[in-house]
Amino acid sequence: MAPQKSNLVSPGKGSFMKTILEKGIIFHQGKFQELDKLVIEKGKIVELVLASAKAKKGKPLPAPKKKADTSANVINCSDRYILPGFIDAHTHISLEEEGVGWYDADFNESFGLATPQVRAFDALKMRDKAFNDALHGGVTTAMITPGSANPIGGQCCIVKMVGNVAEAAVVKESSGMKFAFGENPKRVYGEQKKFPSTRMGTAAVIREWLMKAQDYLKRKKTKEFKEREIKLEAMLPLIEGKIQARAHAHMADDIITAYRIAQEFNLDMVFDHCTEGHLIAKELGKWKARAVVGPTFSSRSKPELRNKTFETVEILMDEGCVVALTTDHPVMPIEGLSVAAALCVRHGLDEERAIKAITENPAIILGLDKRLGKLEVGYDADVVVWDGHPLDVRSKTEAVFVDGNRVI
Repeated sequence: MAPQKSNLVSPGKGSFMKTILEKGIIFHQGKFQELDKLVIEKGKIVELVLASAKAKKGKPLPAPKKKADTSANVINCSDRYILPGFIDAHTHISLEEEGVGWYDADFNESFGLATPQVRAFDALKMRDKAFNDALHGGVTTAMITPGSANPIGGQCCIVKMVGNVAEAAVVKESSGMKFAFGENPKRVYGEQKKFPSTRMGTAAVIREWLMKAQDYLKRKKTKEFKEREIKLEAMLPLIEGKIQARAHAHMADDIITAYRIAQEFNLDMVFDHCTEGHLIAKELGKWKARAVVGPTFSSRSKPELRNKTFETVEILMDEGCVVALTTDHPVMPIEGLSVAAALCVRHGLDEERAIKAITENPAIILGLDKRLGKLEVGYDADVVVWDGHPLDVRSKTEAVFVDGNRVI
């Protein structure tokens, strides 16, 4: 059934001391339920009452008349779907601004081989139209990572999709270190007739810099230590377990190589893309792996993608892995994150787990599950109101709140 025409009642965009969403269908505790009210104040969810909970209390006694709270923005969400803001845990949003083109591309320092010192945060362009596209697709938070040309590509960051400057949008300036396995680094450096031109060489480069970082950490603790080195300083949070290792790996054997290195150096690793993860699902399940799968809604444009399937997500989840979906924007437009989830449902995944793959699970993977990914009291008020089921491609966002401020 097509979504009905909007009857959402609200004064419009802006900031209010308090916002109250009344009625509607809320995705809460892993399932859709009838909402009585959700209250937003000072950027947080401060109250959530389900219709079922209210019904159990019975008919209340008549309350004394109170003066209307004119400071509150009350929105009637009847027949609407209310969800947490979606999270894309692997993007390159704004590293190449929409409609600008190649000369603005800041994905890779392609002649640097190992560039742990570069930060995606320093290349953000907050006026990129993709941020607004993301909001219209219900995406309120994204991790942004350098590209996969170098074995060590640089530092990822996590931002919300609003802010005049990067500092206003930032959740974490440095959230992970990008590693790349497989075709991309061997192609980039093979074409330059430089090392590494094989998978062996790529793994060796990564090990070399991890070993250097371990030695640097030991030296830094001695009285003889004097001069800092920017590359090795950047590697220290990784070695110390303060940020994640983000492993770009499509093929099963590359995923295993990444895991092998993570074990050698005790790294907190997340597998990005994990295209052939279904081929080694039992192994990944034993490792309690975290994987950000996608972009599955793309062509098989290179050998690494020949075994791409929408069934990967369900297979990995069934083995106990924590799995999120990604658009890998701009490979797939970020506003299509819900479409990626819907296509997984078409191929057998239940809709509750599909929604978790773009809300709760990416929050867990990013270490933000105490503030994002759910509609719970105390969580950030990143809330999206849809005019129909969010996995129906005809549905649109009618209201989007980020940190309690209405931005759509």
